[in-house]
Amino acid sequence: MKLATLAGRSLQSKLLWGTVLVICLLMAAVMAVVEHRQHTAVVDEAQRRGEVLARDLAAISQSPLLLYNFTALEQNVAQLAAEEDVQYAIVLDGEGRVAAHSARLERVGSVLPGEVDRRAVAAGQPLLQETTTRSGQAVYDFAEPIVVQGQRWGTVRVGLSKQRMEALIRRTRWELAGLTAVTLLLGGLAAALVARRISRPVQALAEAAAAISRGELDLRIEPATDDEIGRLAAAFNHMAAQLRQQRTALEGANTELRQRLEELADLKSYTDNILASLTTGIVTVDLDGRVVTLNSAAEMLTGFFAGEVAGRYCTEVFVETPELGEILMETIASRAASAGLPATLRRRNGRTLPVEISAAPLKGGEGKDLGVIAAIRDVSVVRELEHRLRRSDRLAALGSLAAGLAHEIKNPLTSLLTFSRHLTRRFDDEQFRAKFQAVVPRELERINGIVERLLELARPARLSFSPVRLPALIERTIELYAHEMETASVRVVREYARDLAPVWADPDALYQALVNLARNALDAMPAGGRLTVRAGWTDGPDFVLPGRHRAGGGRRVRIEIEDTGIGIRADDADRVFNPFFSTKDGGTGLGLALTHKIVEDHGGSIDFRSASGGGTTFRIELPLFPDPPTGAGTHGDDVR
Repeated sequence: MKLATLAGRSLQSKLLWGTVLVICLLMAAVMAVVEHRQHTAVVDEAQRRGEVLARDLAAISQSPLLLYNFTALEQNVAQLAAEEDVQYAIVLDGEGRVAAHSARLERVGSVLPGEVDRRAVAAGQPLLQETTTRSGQAVYDFAEPIVVQGQRWGTVRVGLSKQRMEALIRRTRWELAGLTAVTLLLGGLAAALVARRISRPVQALAEAAAAISRGELDLRIEPATDDEIGRLAAAFNHMAAQLRQQRTALEGANTELRQRLEELADLKSYTDNILASLTTGIVTVDLDGRVVTLNSAAEMLTGFFAGEVAGRYCTEVFVETPELGEILMETIASRAASAGLPATLRRRNGRTLPVEISAAPLKGGEGKDLGVIAAIRDVSVVRELEHRLRRSDRLAALGSLAAGLAHEIKNPLTSLLTFSRHLTRRFDDEQFRAKFQAVVPRELERINGIVERLLELARPARLSFSPVRLPALIERTIELYAHEMETASVRVVREYARDLAPVWADPDALYQALVNLARNALDAMPAGGRLTVRAGWTDGPDFVLPGRHRAGGGRRVRIEIEDTGIGIRADDADRVFNPFFSTKDGGTGLGLALTHKIVEDHGGSIDFRSASGGGTTFRIELPLFPDPPTGAGTHGDDVR
């Protein structure tokens, strides 16, 4: 009851003071507008009167001034000075001397020294100035030049007092202040009556609302009037009835919700058991990158307990495995899933495990982002199997290399064996000896060349790096086969970037790599075609062989050699850079292997794209400044 009474009094006070404030603001605005308008009107009227008096004095003083009738001038200024509010009237001759003065006769014949006086004498048209008399009274000084037939004969000045004008303005202010006080008194009484009439029903509503807050929903208020307060009481009664119905419904909903919560608790327990049974580690983080949960497998993998890392930033928890923190933060930023990313997990005890990390955005109801979930899979067994598989692949490649080497050496050895068998029997045959001297050194040189190329694939790099301009090096390669291209009707198309910078490379080794690629392109176009050579900045890989990756780091340049030849079959794509693989009759299969090694020695990468019958494009990407070479290669053979 006391709270309701205070609330009623507070509302009554607010209404009363609000009304008083509005009246004060309104009357202040009225006072400002009225005073401004009256001040403007009084000042304008005074200025118009002063201008009229000055013009009249100038008109009646024109003839006496021309006739030097100073008596008439003195009469004129004396008559004007008798007017109400006129403080002085002065007539000046053409030289600025006083011809007549209503207030100070001793000034006649002299020049007035003040700044206002000088401006009045110099004025070529009516001039209004504000000044004060010797007694300190503020006046308007009106100056009117006397002009006869375009010639100035003098000036008249009239001083009009501002005292009566200011008294009129002050009186108006007092009248407005009195009106404001009366209005405040009457408005305050009216506001108090209205506030009291409104606050009583509101007080009753406040008491009823307090009772409803205590749970007394059967309370009702009888409307005393038909106005807004009465309608508010009726609405309050309707609200109380609705609240009673809603409470009954909420009690039923609460019972149902309690059952649902029990079901959700069972479901959560079931889900937790599933997560605990998984052998894959599960980590969840919120949108700020803070760890929320770790399942049992994640605890075993990382060595952290879920309770000690919950709420900490993932980059802080997995500081020894930065890849995991970076993947989680990148997934939060990009909202894009990533799968099967390899990483090395460093456990709390210092041991490392090879793992694969998959991360995806974690969504809630209606697709709302909640965070990120990451799956960590231990791939130690998989990596061991891959290691064994790679060892098997190396053994298989070694077997292929041995088979290719045996095949390449078998033919010259057969020739040598044949000659050695007939050497004793046919040594005296001159034709046999000539054939022996022609064939045996050639076959031995062939074997030596094969062995030399294999050594070049295996020996360390012997490269001499210097700035190389790629367009010039490509032109040197084209010049080598210019005659053959002309004979085979091969048209050359050049596409060089103008702003291409020199590359730090071994010119001889890189030239040998380009020669091998050009040779292959010509061999693929026996019936003629188009050879396109390009050199420019790389804008990202648009084709990469399966299982191969482009080397990174810094801005890179690219060289492309494209032909319109027979292309490379899809079945041969994975073996193109293998030693002793060739689709050409008589080819050793070492050219592209050496080219691949030369490019890698320069810190670059080489790939190709091709379609059977649709031509082939080999693409080399090189860094402007490569790291120290790790391989060797100076020349090669042509393979397609």
